[in-house]
Amino acid sequence: MHSSIRYALSASLVLSLFSGCAPQPAPQKTVTIDSTLPVPSMNGYIADITSAAFEWKPVEDPRVSGYYVYRTTPGGEDMKLHRIATIDSRFATHFVDNDLKSSTEYQYRFATYTKEGSESVGSETLMVATQPMIAPVSFFQSVGNMPRSAKLLWRPHPNGKINGYIIERQNATEQKWSVIATITGRLNAEYIDRDLQDGQVYFYRIKATTFDKLATEPSETTKVVTKPLPPQINNITSTNDLPHAITLGWAPSPISDLSHYNIYRSSTPNGSFEYHVKLESTSFTDNITEDGKFYFYKITAVDKDGLESQMPSVAVQGSTLSKPQTPIAYEGKIVNAAAELHWKNSDPRTVSYTVVKTTKTSWVSRESIDINNITDTSFRDADIKPDTGYLYEIMSVDKNGIRSLPTTAIELSYEAK
Repeated sequence: MHSSIRYALSASLVLSLFSGCAPQPAPQKTVTIDSTLPVPSMNGYIADITSAAFEWKPVEDPRVSGYYVYRTTPGGEDMKLHRIATIDSRFATHFVDNDLKSSTEYQYRFATYTKEGSESVGSETLMVATQPMIAPVSFFQSVGNMPRSAKLLWRPHPNGKINGYIIERQNATEQKWSVIATITGRLNAEYIDRDLQDGQVYFYRIKATTFDKLATEPSETTKVVTKPLPPQINNITSTNDLPHAITLGWAPSPISDLSHYNIYRSSTPNGSFEYHVKLESTSFTDNITEDGKFYFYKITAVDKDGLESQMPSVAVQGSTLSKPQTPIAYEGKIVNAAAELHWKNSDPRTVSYTVVKTTKTSWVSRESIDINNITDTSFRDADIKPDTGYLYEIMSVDKNGIRSLPTTAIELSYEAK
């Protein structure tokens, strides 16, 4: 240990003591110096960043109960030496003072004391300078535009006293720094912060920590902007004139790393939109078996990192081609042992008609046949039998083969003569 001799107390000196940082026990206001007591002979000290360790030669005098430690407090009300500790064994030869300030000079003096309260002349005054705090991390940077995460890189600290790092983060809208990670190991040089918000600004800094849990000043601040979501898909078009299908179209997403599009579908405009299909093209035909079926659609873009755009607030409506209108003014009668049917067209889409003929074969059974491709608005059925009931219904048919709802059935029959 290093030795430093400054000056000794006079045997008749009476010190005025004040309450110190943590006296144990509380010091008396006045102390009588006993010049016959042995004075601690200091071997020296070792100073660290926030602590100082002292060593002295053992004292054999049985009158000695222990040692008093005196120290100045830089920045205090005065520069006098105040008692800061009591060592309650004369056999002790070491003392460590902790929680000091870095890069600061302190003065120390030691004295022996008896159980009656007397103490020896003070030892030589030791001028102790704590070491400066370890320099902060010199290189710290970030990688932005990552999906919901930020990558942080730094140069491992060269000081062997460093045992790890503390990483702090600040949101752009806040003024408070928060600890987000504690990393053990001086040679670690990377950390990925996850579960961040899309397209948000974050600030980061790092502190190195020593084995005895001291932290350096923070590094320079680095800024990160996370990857934004793809823009919404708008200007979606849909059809309402296709048989058994709805075709959607939209402008391609402007992002360069597009993966695919997701299409969501609902039966109502404000209902729950369920995932329907994934595709890479900018058009889609939804095949549907029902005529005049309405669906509502929303489309999103998904990038290669799995980030999905927000759904549009308004859904686009599409529908399959509706059924043609049912023929009107429908009538039927028996003329000369034949059924004659007449009706009027009600829909310009109609290209032909279908007559559904149902024969009552018994009280409980019936047989139906479709008579297709009728192009006139009348039909004569001579294939009927006397004393047999027949039901006739007419349906319009468009060019796609879509049939209208049938007319109300007309029942015809005649009696044999």
